Amino acid sequence: MSFNPTYPHKLSPLPPSKEIANIDFDDLLIKARVQLAELKGMCGQIPNPLLLMSPAIIRESVASSNIENINTTLADVLQWQLFPEAEQRQPDKEVLRYREAMNWGFDNLGKYALSTRLINGIQSRLMPNGNGQYRREQNQIANLASGESLYTPPIASDIPTLISNWENYTNYLDESIDPLIRAIISHYQFEAIHPFRDGNGRTGRILMVLQLIKYDLLQFPVLYISGYINQYRSEYYHHLLNVTRKQDWHGFIEYMLQGFYIKAVETRHDLQSITVLFEKIKEQIRSQNKKIYGLDLVEALFTYPVITPTKLASQLNMHYTTTSRYLSQLAEMGILKEAFVGKHHLFLNHKLLKILGKSS
Repeated sequence: MSFNPTYPHKLSPLPPSKEIANIDFDDLLIKARVQLAELKGMCGQIPNPLLLMSPAIIRESVASSNIENINTTLADVLQWQLFPEAEQRQPDKEVLRYREAMNWGFDNLGKYALSTRLINGIQSRLMPNGNGQYRREQNQIANLASGESLYTPPIASDIPTLISNWENYTNYLDESIDPLIRAIISHYQFEAIHPFRDGNGRTGRILMVLQLIKYDLLQFPVLYISGYINQYRSEYYHHLLNVTRKQDWHGFIEYMLQGFYIKAVETRHDLQSITVLFEKIKEQIRSQNKKIYGLDLVEALFTYPVITPTKLASQLNMHYTTTSRYLSQLAEMGILKEAFVGKHHLFLNHKLLKILGKSS
């Protein structure tokens, strides 16, 4: 039966009927695996890798949300996360929910594996109004400008069977296919099932990164893969649709392998730069202002690249007048820059923001 974008797609279960072999992607697969191994190894050498996860996940959250036309910037999200939710703009709320969903998925990956409980838990945090339940009605993907139908996902009654098949395929590992290729195939299948009313793309990209961790290809969810997809967004959708229309798995797998390779290299370089900056700032404070030096102070400046005296006070368990003085002294030393947003007095770790922003 030929593909018709206006009718619910009859999605074939995994594995793909078209034979896919590791050797088809030999050089590119090796390059991607080597760079992911380098990235994983580097994370294992950082004394406090969880410290670096927070800004890295925010950056991934911004890019993944941008793909869905939820437009904000890294600096805006880092700024508005400090303020009450009632003051936050909707796009920034969406990005912060993405971070919460990613963190929750990472924390519960060992408990729930790659399963419906994990998927629904991620979805409920990403889209709190959706109750984390699979859709019960038909939905459709259309061109926003013209309204033209591009893809109609499978009927709702097929979702449980398709997800069960996805779970079996995704959690099964053998030597017949490289786990990185298996992760790419699983990502296509999840997006093709489109099991929720909204948030399928973001949920699928979170699952893809968690799958790499489950397969022991990464240790932490720091890979900035959404930055690549956002940069080459039209190609991403083109390749997804070509799998549906023509079973062109080769094109999509090649596209994603290239993305994993590029972003593994970039993410590793960024983490190296962040680590060097961390040590430099730590040494500068220790040598120039011993009275305020403390490792927890330096860590707070990296966990919250945009910070207020009140936030720092809560992190260090100090009075905000003390942390206000600390931050002002750090600004005088050139470590931070001051900014004002309405009544809020902000301090920016501008060198860290520059590292995080260059790949955005």
